[in-house]
This record gives sequence, structure tokens and C-alpha cells, in this order.
Amino acid sequence: MAVSIKTNRMLWGRAASRCSLPECRRELVIDPLDTDDPSLVGEAAHIVAEQSDGPRGARDLTIEQRNTYANLILLCNVHHKQVDDQVNYFTVERLGSIKADHESWVRSALAGFDAVKQADDERWAGYIDEWASKAALDEWLDVTYSLLQPTPEVGQLFFNNLASLREWILSRVWPDRYPDLRAALQNFLGVVDDFVNVFNRHSEPGYDGSFLRTVRFYKIREWDSERYEMLSNRYGFHVDLIHDLTCELTRAANFICDKVRENLDRSFRVEQGVLLVRRGAGMDLMEHTYRLEYDKEERIMRPYPGLSKFMEIRSSRDYCVGEGSDPAYKPPNLR
Repeated sequence: MAVSIKTNRMLWGRAASRCSLPECRRELVIDPLDTDDPSLVGEAAHIVAEQSDGPRGARDLTIEQRNTYANLILLCNVHHKQVDDQVNYFTVERLGSIKADHESWVRSALAGFDAVKQADDERWAGYIDEWASKAALDEWLDVTYSLLQPTPEVGQLFFNNLASLREWILSRVWPDRYPDLRAALQNFLGVVDDFVNVFNRHSEPGYDGSFLRTVRFYKIREWDSERYEMLSNRYGFHVDLIHDLTCELTRAANFICDKVRENLDRSFRVEQGVLLVRRGAGMDLMEHTYRLEYDKEERIMRPYPGLSKFMEIRSSRDYCVGEGSDPAYKPPNLR
């Protein structure tokens, strides 16, 4: 189980990115070189091991409890190994005391420790954890797959969570720090708002209520070739727009992840990698997976320009399905 970004931020921040052992206290972030990124030589060490057969692991704790801030201590990689090798000396109680003493030393004696920044970082990290959960980042490839089918569908839970994200983002009390990260979240909000409204325009519950599907509104009871052609074109435009908004939502989410790594946590979702989407079989009867991100020129504070403008410029993105605006189509939330 991965340690949350808030837990990681609390651990590294409150320890001032230093080894917690008093005989060490070395800085655990080595400055970048001209040709390389910074190097981390510290590790989040478990006081009670993550697994019951690990060092000090024979405790009645769940896997969630073993990965909380209370059960972690920041150490350099050398002392992490020593602590796990010498378990008779480095008991649970001793490590808890070492951690508390080190954080007390940081607050009272270490010049340059900024308690206000640390509090801001922890609040930001908590927000990012919640956003990542509500947006289902860990299941992104799966939850967006049905949206990129010829007849788009979406799980009711995922759709409800996306809809609730609109008010959640609007109602947060954002610290003033990291305005570019806040702007990235607001950019995501703009895409979510239009995606939800556009999808809702022609949707209905699925047979078991667990998903929503796009209504095939081109089907008519009495044959009228002209009307059928008009509705078919409108349906095709609507489906293409859902596909392109799903792709834009992916870019916007990846943009937030980039800003989190720039501002809060360099390791955020590095192991998982960027969010991908997979589009269903097309004319070639093959599925295709895409990596979607804003390019260099698009990486401004708010890359998403609103629905009306997006329909005009979507063909300039790294991947698109449709293009242009339908003169007969009236988007529900023009701005």
C-alpha cells in the first residue's frame, strides 16, 4: 500500500528532510547537478514493519495503520538498514522516542524551519490525496475506457464523484502558496464542468442502474430520411465531443500531477506513471492506448479555454476525435 502524499509531506517536512537519529541528522536531499535532478538519500522507515514478518512486525495493526504517519520515521538509507537489522536495540518504543525528539529539535533549534509553510504543505497534500481518490486516478484507464466507445458509457459512481468534484474544488480553502497548482485544479474543474453537462445532455441510466449510457437519439419511430441524417450527424458530433472532453480531462489530470511534483512531492505517482486512455476498436478493429498531455505551448495557467473555444481548437491537441463546432448544437454551458 502506498504512503499518501499528506503522510509523506508530514514525515519529510516535520523532520526537515533530515535523518532522525541524533548522531546523524544529515540532510537527505542532495542538490541537483548541472546534468542531473536532486538525489534523495532518505527513506520512510516503518517503525512496525509493513508486513507482520518484517522488523518489529508482530503487532496487531492493519496494513493501513502500518502506513500512517504515526508508524513512520525518516532515516538515511544507512540508518534505515541498521534500524531494521538491530531490532533488539531499536524497539518500537525507542524509535517513537527518537522521532518525537528529532521533530522537537527541528521546531525549536533548527534555523530556517518554516512552520507556516509546513502547515500549508500538509493542507495542500491532504487536498491532493482527496482529489486523487475522488477522481479515481488509480483506475483511470478502466473508468475512462467505456467513455471512449462508439456509444459512450460511464460508471455511475465515477460520474457522481466527478460531478461532486465541482463543488468540492470550489469550496476548498486554498492556502495562498502554489498558485500554479491551484490554477491547474481550477483548469480541471472547468473540464469536469463541461464534461458532466455535455454527457448529461443525452444520457440515461443503464439496465441495472450502475452506469449511464448515451442515448442513441438518432433513432426515430417514423422514417424521415432528412431528419434521420440530421440526427445521425448530431449524434456523431455529440459522441466525438464526449471523446474529446474525456481526452481533455486526462490532460488536465496529468497537468495537476505535474504541478504536484513541481511544488509538493517529486515522487507523486512516479511509480504509477502518467494517466493513459484506451480507445475502443475503430475501423481497423484494434484498440489504441494514448498518452495525453498538454504540450509546451499549452502549459499556461489555464490550458482549457472553455467549451466553445475548445471545440474550435481541439484538433490542435496531441490527439482528437472530432473537430469544429456544430452550428445546430447549443452547448449547455457556453462561456
